[in-house]
Amino acid sequence: MAQKSKGPATSSFSPKEHKRATIAYWLLATFPLYFVGALLMFQSEDNLPPVAMLDNPPELLASVIIADDGETELGRYWKINRTSVEYRKISPNVTDALIATEDERFHKHSGVDFRAVGRAIINAGGAGGASTITQQLAKQLYTLQLRERQELARANGEDVESGSSGRIGRMWRRLNEKARENIIATRLEARFTKEEIITMYLNQFDFLYNAVGISNASKVYFNKKPSQLSKEEAAMLVGMCKNPALYNPYTFKIKDYRFSLARNKGVSPESITAAEIADARASDSLRALTRRNQVLMQWLKNSNEENEALRQKLTQEEYDRLSKKPLITNYQIVDHKRGIAPYFREALRNEVTDLLNSKKEDGSLVYKREDGLPYDIYRDGLRIYTTLNADMQEHAEYALERHLKETLQPQFDRNNKSAKNWPFSNSLSEEEVNSIMRSSMRRSDRYQALSEAGLSEAEIKRIFNEPVQMRVFSWRGELDTMMSPMDSIRYYKSFLQAGLISIEPSTGFVKAWVGGANIDHFAYDHVRLGKRQVGSTIKPFVYAAGITMNVVKPGLVVPNISYCVDLYDPNGNPDGQWCPRNSDGSGNGGTISIQKGLALSKNNIAVYIMKQMGALAGPKTVAKLMRDMDIELRDLDIVPAMCLGSMDLSLYELVGAQATFVNKGIFNKPTSILRIEDRSGHVIYSAKTVSKEAMNENVAYTILKMMKGVVQGGTASRLRGGSDYGNIPYPTAGKTGTTQNNSDGWFVGLTPDLATGVWVGAEDRGVRFRSTDQGQGARTALPIYGYYMNKVYKDPKIAISTTDFEVPRNFDNSVFNLTGAEIDPAVSDTTETIVDQIQM
Repeated sequence: MAQKSKGPATSSFSPKEHKRATIAYWLLATFPLYFVGALLMFQSEDNLPPVAMLDNPPELLASVIIADDGETELGRYWKINRTSVEYRKISPNVTDALIATEDERFHKHSGVDFRAVGRAIINAGGAGGASTITQQLAKQLYTLQLRERQELARANGEDVESGSSGRIGRMWRRLNEKARENIIATRLEARFTKEEIITMYLNQFDFLYNAVGISNASKVYFNKKPSQLSKEEAAMLVGMCKNPALYNPYTFKIKDYRFSLARNKGVSPESITAAEIADARASDSLRALTRRNQVLMQWLKNSNEENEALRQKLTQEEYDRLSKKPLITNYQIVDHKRGIAPYFREALRNEVTDLLNSKKEDGSLVYKREDGLPYDIYRDGLRIYTTLNADMQEHAEYALERHLKETLQPQFDRNNKSAKNWPFSNSLSEEEVNSIMRSSMRRSDRYQALSEAGLSEAEIKRIFNEPVQMRVFSWRGELDTMMSPMDSIRYYKSFLQAGLISIEPSTGFVKAWVGGANIDHFAYDHVRLGKRQVGSTIKPFVYAAGITMNVVKPGLVVPNISYCVDLYDPNGNPDGQWCPRNSDGSGNGGTISIQKGLALSKNNIAVYIMKQMGALAGPKTVAKLMRDMDIELRDLDIVPAMCLGSMDLSLYELVGAQATFVNKGIFNKPTSILRIEDRSGHVIYSAKTVSKEAMNENVAYTILKMMKGVVQGGTASRLRGGSDYGNIPYPTAGKTGTTQNNSDGWFVGLTPDLATGVWVGAEDRGVRFRSTDQGQGARTALPIYGYYMNKVYKDPKIAISTTDFEVPRNFDNSVFNLTGAEIDPAVSDTTETIVDQIQM
């Protein structure tokens, strides 16, 4: 039987349904394009960096502090340590490795690489990402703008949105971010060359550990300039661009594996073995090496494919050799406190900040950016040109450390080791010591944190007396030890502190500034912040006031006896007498010249001059002289006792005033800043010398000659001796100073080019040398000056003058004669006879 033939197959879809299915298919297939197009079209300009920002991307640049030679970098101020570098100063190794790894078609696309996008979609990301270098830069700029807006909102007290929460919210936010990045990338490509784009990217990238930008990364990881990076070094840094935390070559060296492993395993840190820590550290150490070799492999691949974007090819031989190399870094710690002149830089930070925030009488800013906002030293990339001389600064830091470390602190420790309440003087009572310790405890950061946490005073005291692991300062290096916080306070109080400042008298320019022994452990600046009794360093001003009032002559010879000054109450009524004695017990007969009185720092001669000026007129005359040199004394200080240095002054104030003697009586206000430029090199501030005539030039020169006697044969004669800090043959004037109970030691040295002052003492005045023989300024402070000046004189780069002080044109030796015949105490037995012989 014949079979029936089958008719044509009937479709399961009607023509209408087929049309609908086709439309649905194409809608579904093209939906990503429509979706992406819609995302791009409906992005608000408010959420995108403005055109002006793209034309001049606002990098958060560190401000650079520069020494007086205009080149030497002293340090930086930054919240983000970034320094821009030009394309031509970046090694081709860096740009080639970056292009080969992150964006092979960098020179062929216009910001978005659609071929890479398609490849990423087809391979679900397995064949590499689709983000171009331009898109990554766009992301950096968008993030930067977002950060700026958040900071502004916080500054105005507004709440900062954290963004959508949940998985879908985060996904939607990321899609919008990608759309904005594409728009920004396209705009960047329209405004900048490829070289400019890759340079901006490398200058913006954060390589961690205070290394933002390729310039700082080269310094931090290899201690090199970016132009000096080798191929394997460039490959390592480029490898970090994928994930700087994961592929960092330094993190594994400092990471606390015990706690991280314990957290991951959910066990106590004590249960983690040394072997587990070693395995984890070894695994992490290989991660950066593997990533570096991946970059080298991409570089080799692109070289073999003749990628025209590469300026330098990588051969198979080079790859085989470099990939076998171990990962070697030369890590440099970078923070604000590191480097030369840390105390100076901290003082300068405050000075510059105050300057840039200064306002006119109408309330407007004196110095402002183009947008009207004040300059920010942490982000505006300022160049601060200072007066500091880097070589002098190094010599000053060396001198201070050498004397404290090698001589003074060991002597001090031996001197005080048997103190009943170490390190405090035996003259202090138990209650006085306890009061000092309680006060120090309450000022500490630890106490403040515990108090803010709500702990009671009793609980805080208990914590302060419990030993804990800590790292403490020592002159042999930092020590890890177990010590209670209270014991650490007592320990730190046992160290002698010191400060040094060196000023150029003719300009007031600060040339060296050492505020302490170690800023990490002793942050207090003893140049400008610390104020202590100045002792005999005040006497040159007292002598100058006496000569100005014409109550004494430089060559005058007077009885070497104790003198008294009549005192008066505020109403002008007699109120007893003040009769101090010399610290060495001298002053019991014979005669002494005014000149020798200063050279030997005799208290009785300073009192004699004050007596001659008058108990009321004398202090006021000295106070006016000090005021003319920018030193405002308290009313309590303007008393006859001021002639022995009873007031508290800073080293900064004292040396600035003493420099006036060298500068022919003209006071120059100490200056640290020469000029400040913005990131484009425009000068926004230029310093002006503030000068004032404080005394007659003949009086100034006379005091200078008398102070030369202090060095030539007086209390500072050790500078001429044969010690390591002595043997200085050049013209030097000076003045030593020692305060009551040897709490403070001072020395001020003057040369035609430099006025230098040194202070030495402990944090608390109750911690001091037992005897004046060891605690006097000639033994504590003067050697630091000697070490410093010996280095300065021998440094050919400094070329300091070795000539004598310039004599004023109208100086009359007959009027300001320093000679005077003295009578030996053995010649006479009574003061009356001595007075008669002087008057003959």
